[in-house]
Amino acid sequence: MATLSLVADRDQAIANILRYQTELADRRRGTGLRNLMSMVHAWYAARPDGERWLFAPSKFVGYSDNTAEAYFSERNERDGRQTERVLQQWFHTVEPGTHRADALERELRAFLNGYGHSAPRKGARICIPTEILDRIADAPETSGRVAIDPAICAGRPHIRGTRVRVADILQLLASGASAAEILDDYPYLEEADINAALAYGATAIDHRVVVAA
Repeated sequence: MATLSLVADRDQAIANILRYQTELADRRRGTGLRNLMSMVHAWYAARPDGERWLFAPSKFVGYSDNTAEAYFSERNERDGRQTERVLQQWFHTVEPGTHRADALERELRAFLNGYGHSAPRKGARICIPTEILDRIADAPETSGRVAIDPAICAGRPHIRGTRVRVADILQLLASGASAAEILDDYPYLEEADINAALAYGATAIDHRVVVAA
């Protein structure tokens, strides 16, 4: 049996997620990978460009310097239990039923749709880098309207889907602007966004939020 090398760090795992996209897109090499997408038990996701999530299966992500050719030539020797053990050092499973899980499942479905699959396998898990889950866990609950993303507003809390920072709304309110005036100036906001910003600010006074630069 060939000795297979597992990834040694998070960067190698993310490099494999990127390589999976290249292999999938290849008309010849990607055929087998595309055929197996609806059978994947565990998807690992990363967002290296800060904008879109990229997905790849555990057995592809977990072995170093992976390619479609290696994936299939060593398929009988590959062990999902081993890849799960090593990958869980840097990734955690997103809890089903949460806002993050719902958003990621929509993105995964769109990803699969692009390759002719209607949906992921029933019960399939999605795992994302641990530091992203940590930021979510540290942030106050604001019904999903406030987001923290290093690629948007330099990582400062903002209203999801916009570049309006929570601090912008709080400063306007502090300067005497009414909610109606803010909504006139920012017609793409809703009253619930202003309430979410207020709730976030109130909670954050006694709640430390640490965001990587």
